[in-house]
Amino acid sequence: NSMAHELERQRAQLEHTNRLEAWAEMARQVAHDIKNPLTPIQLSAEHLLRVHRDRGEPLSPVLNRCVDTILNQVRLLRRISSEFSNFATTPTVRPEATDPTALLREIVEDYRLGLEGRVALEAAIADGLPTMHVDRLLIGRAVTNVIENALQAMPAGGTLTVSAEVEGEDVAIRVRDTGVGMDADDTARAFDPSFSTKAAGTGLGLPIAKRNVELHGGHVAVESAAGQGTTVVFRLPYGADA
Repeated sequence: NSMAHELERQRAQLEHTNRLEAWAEMARQVAHDIKNPLTPIQLSAEHLLRVHRDRGEPLSPVLNRCVDTILNQVRLLRRISSEFSNFATTPTVRPEATDPTALLREIVEDYRLGLEGRVALEAAIADGLPTMHVDRLLIGRAVTNVIENALQAMPAGGTLTVSAEVEGEDVAIRVRDTGVGMDADDTARAFDPSFSTKAAGTGLGLPIAKRNVELHGGHVAVESAAGQGTTVVFRLPYGADA
């Protein structure tokens, strides 16, 4: 029974790895195919807007509104292309001594002004967290991805809480929202690149965050309940050898 269980675990792991590799290859191709037409579309729309303004804006406000829509969608497609590209490429980790307290507070403060009046932002980041040897950009992006997901889960407002503390030999970082949440089935698939509960976007934010944390020997978990919000937990080892 033990051998059968181990074989089943290895088979499932192999299937998961093969599925991720297939998704990475598809993501690479999609990123390439999306990116190529965006520049001429953007340049054409911007040129049209300039000519329109130079001639006294004869078609305002219709043309302005249409061009703004085109440019907004171009920006969205560029972001989607970037997410696919980042997912398709395993980054090189460049660890450096990083103060997690300073890093997390910097990320949180970047959001505070823009969320004022829409989402309550709470930070419970302990002082004096131990220095971690991590790639600051990769861990910063992981946290940012989860914050972006949390904000999208609270379209009508709510509370976003970012906390960090030492738990055993790890620094535990939690991003908690009071948004729509997920049921048990959706929570189990949260890190599957083929799964998303969002109406727009790629759904790659969490898979990329998970990969970035695991590249540092860390672990990620999701706790969620429908209608009660979601908490994403990063556990990152600290110390000179981490």
